Order: sequence, then structure tokens, then C-alpha cells
Amino acid sequence: MTGPLLFLVPARGGSVRLPGKNLLPVAGIPLVGRAIRTSRLAAAALGEPDALVVCSTDDPAIAAAAAAWHGEVLERPVGLATADATSVDVALHALDALAARGGFRALVLVQPTAPLITAQDLADAVRQFDATGRAVVAVRGSHPAAWHVGAAPDGSLTRLPAGPSADRLLAGSLYVIAPDVLRRERSFAPEDAEAFDVPDSRAVDVDGALDLLAAEAIAGAAPVRTFTIDERVIGAGPVFVIAEAGVNHNGDVALAHRLVDAAADAGADCVKFQTFDPAALASPTAPTAAYQQAAGAHDDQRAMLEALALPADAWVALRDHARDRGLTFLSSPFDDASADLLDGLGVPAFKVASGELTNLPFIARLARFGRPLLVSTGMAEMAEVADAIDTIVAAGDVPVALFHCVSSYPASPADANLRAIETLRRAFGVPTGWSDHTPGIELPIAAVALGATLVEKHLTLDRSMTGPDHAASLEPTAFRAMVAGIRIAEAARGDGVKRPVAAERPIAAVARKSLHWRLSLATGTVIEAGHLAAMRPGTGIPPAALGSCLGRTTARAVVADAAVDPADLGPEPLR
Repeated sequence: MTGPLLFLVPARGGSVRLPGKNLLPVAGIPLVGRAIRTSRLAAAALGEPDALVVCSTDDPAIAAAAAAWHGEVLERPVGLATADATSVDVALHALDALAARGGFRALVLVQPTAPLITAQDLADAVRQFDATGRAVVAVRGSHPAAWHVGAAPDGSLTRLPAGPSADRLLAGSLYVIAPDVLRRERSFAPEDAEAFDVPDSRAVDVDGALDLLAAEAIAGAAPVRTFTIDERVIGAGPVFVIAEAGVNHNGDVALAHRLVDAAADAGADCVKFQTFDPAALASPTAPTAAYQQAAGAHDDQRAMLEALALPADAWVALRDHARDRGLTFLSSPFDDASADLLDGLGVPAFKVASGELTNLPFIARLARFGRPLLVSTGMAEMAEVADAIDTIVAAGDVPVALFHCVSSYPASPADANLRAIETLRRAFGVPTGWSDHTPGIELPIAAVALGATLVEKHLTLDRSMTGPDHAASLEPTAFRAMVAGIRIAEAARGDGVKRPVAAERPIAAVARKSLHWRLSLATGTVIEAGHLAAMRPGTGIPPAALGSCLGRTTARAVVADAAVDPADLGPEPLR
């Protein structure tokens, strides 16, 4: 069989049980976007550059989302936009509408309501189809459908009644079928179809709100891909604190070295600069940003950059100085020659600035060096972040960490949206952090409390200096206070298990209560509620056990205010 693949994502706008379902996010990515991205990654894994990824929809909002995630949009006619329209009808419409593109060797139906299906699943299902020439349908261990599909020993499928006799059950999350077979059989599961096993953990079918919660929980539980930089574990060890010296040296090499010392003295793990060729970074007509002009820059961006650039022969000494002070040395390259320079210096990772996030050829080039990439995501939509991640994986699959960032100088805390740090982690399974441009030290500390494992903050020797980034930076004393706060916050995060710590146990005896005798009672007295009181200390029978004491008799005489001792109580009465 020859011809390209057609990945079809059916996504109508209506949903009775879960309105707007196909636009709802799992790990920050809308269902329709996840299906399109997964299809594109599968096509790449299969080496199918001519594959089409098409979203069939009747809804303009879904169409916009599909386009944002690089899916081709096919407008679905009104007659196919109802709950009665079948997936077969939708697929045949798509095949007819795309007939001019030539013959497809297979149609791969990818349901957006199966958000945990992976690109590997799709690619393997296509390979199974290519190897056998038979339709392939996803099956799983259980499914709440009224009928099931059981797999025979030879791999073919037979319809079986619901119940324990069904060996494996129709999942409905993906199908691969030859177009002519679909037209002839009008079914995605003809009698000779092959089963493709999908683990229950990836076979969630989002039909209602609980299904969406299950998918979100499973997606969020995926392990983070940690890595090391200079023997520091990124994503699992102590928070990696980067002092962003950037261009706060104002082009003065001596000042750059003073920033290295200031970073080390403040307790940072890393000092980071920016490496660029002004002529390669900005055109002669590129203007400066408003915040740069407010900081004293003229309208000519290249002229500003030329004043801020360090000479090429300065970098070796800066690297060595940082290492001598126990710091990781990093820099953000902004052009090919600068990347080559840093590679020659043996930097342990590349920092990718927010402005380079959509420069996918440059990101691919950095990935091919084989070093980890620390990627800032200021100004980005989730689809743009995904593009960068997918580019890195395709170019070299090097370790990645993502920084949530607000590219405003200074940024307003109201715009910080710190919970996006966790969203990025859940979406991409990589270490995530916060690159901070807000005033003060509060938000980096808050970000760590919310789970950030990396923090980047600009460092300057004097915020009143002329230069674009000084005003949004911390001076050494404040930076030191920020690092101290970060270390406290990371220590305070704990493991999330609710239990008393050792320091609480002595307090519990004093602050909690136990049952005490309110009155002095003779032996054999039937115990009533009025005989008992909850009083400190909490070293005896807890007040929660009051009911088990009532109706029993005193086994011996008791004294008012004394703690109830188990030996004071006779046997429990028959009830």
C-alpha cells in the first residue's frame, strides 16, 4: 500500500454532558490541540512528511484552536454536526472533501476525547496496519459500552456480548483503516480487524466531567525528566537559583566580574550572561522597547546592543571566574556565532531567551549541540511552547527545563499567573521554574512554594545605573535575602503527606484533651455523660472514645479531675 496518511480528528462543537468538551484542557492543552499535536508527532516518528492532519468541525472556536495547533481545518456540514452523525459518516465526508489530494493509504481516526493516547501509540498502530494490511482498532481491558470486541488468538476481532467473556474491549480511541475498506464496510471495525492494546491508564474516554478529572490526574502524575548541570540535579534536587547578570555590566568587563562575585556572595547556584553579536541580533532599523527607552536607551536597538556587548576575549575569564567561585556559568546565545562561542567554552547548558522561543531553526541548532536547554516562555501561547519542545525532541531530544515568564520590565505581580508553572510541568513532564521580572523578592519565593524547581532573577550592583535591565533587577543585599527566602520555602514544601512532625508530639500532650472524671464516683457506678469531661492534658483516653465509656460501670472508685484510666472502666455492656 502506498500513499500518504490522513490523520482525522473529529471535533464537533456540541456536547450534551460536557459543553465545550473539545476545547477543555488536559494539562493545559485543549483536547483538540492534544489530538492534533499527537498526530503530528506520530507522523514525524513514522517519517511521513506528506501526512495530513485534519480536524473536521462545525465550530469556529474549535477551528481556531485546531489551526493554532497546526491542524488543517475541514468545515463539517450541518447534517454531520449532530449527535446522530457517526464517525464513519464524518470520515467519509473528509475522504470525499480531500479526494483531490490523491489517494490515502490509510485513514487514522484520532479521537480528541482520548487525550492520553500517545504519538507512539498512533505510530505503532499504523505500523501494525502496514504490516498486516488489516484495519486496526484500539482495545482495552474494560469499557462501559453496551457491546464489546474480543480479540481471537490470531489477533482478529469478534463481537461478543457484554460480560466477562469479552477478552478485550473496544476502546474507540484510535482506528487505522484503508479508505476503500471503510467505504465498503462502513465500519472502523470490520470482522478481520486487528486489535491494538491500549493500557487502561491511557484509555480514558472523556465523556463527562469525572472523565476529564481522571485524565488530568493521570497526565499530572507523569514523572518529570530530571537531569544534572554541574552535578546539581535539576527538577529533583535543591532549587537551582540563577543570578541573571545579563547585560547589567553595561559592556564593562570589570563590572561583569564584579557581578560574578556578587552572585556567589548572594548564594546563587549560577551566574548567567547574554552573548550576542549586535549586527546579527538586530537590524539597523530595529527600535528599542519602551522600557529600554525609559532606562536611557535611544531608539536605535543596534546602537544600544553595541554599547552592551562584551568582547569575545572576555568570556573565558568570566567562565573561569564563575567556576572558581563555585558557580555554574551560563549565557543566553542570540545568534549562531555566539552559540558556537559558548559551545567552545564548554557551557553545561544553553539558556534560551523568551524572544528566541519561536525561532525554531535556532532552537534546533542549539539542541544539536547535545547540551541541556533551559527555555524561557515569556510572551508564549501553549502551542508555541509545544512547538519548541517538539523541535528540541526532533533535533536531539536533549534534556529541557521550562521557565514560566512574563516579559514585561518590570512585570506586575497581578500578571504573574504563577500556577502556569505547574501547568507547564503537567503538560510536558520537564522541570519547570520561574524567570522573574517583578519588583522585590516575594514572587520568586512564592513560585518555589508552588513547586518551581528553578528560579532566575536579574542581579545588578546598582538599580539606579543607566541600562535596560537595572530597574527590574535586585541589588546584592536583596538578592541574598531572596535566596534565603527560597531556601526556607523549599524546605517548607515537604512531601505533601499530612502527619504530625516530631516537634508536635510534645505539644499534643499539652494542647489536646483526654477524658477526665467530672465527679468522684464509687465502685459500680453506671457511667453517664455528665460524669465525664474533656480536659487537658491529652495523655489519656481521647474524647472521641466517649461513647465507648457510657453505660459501663466504674471498676473502682474514681476521684474528680483525675484522667480516666482504662482500669477505671468495667466491661462494656451488651448492646
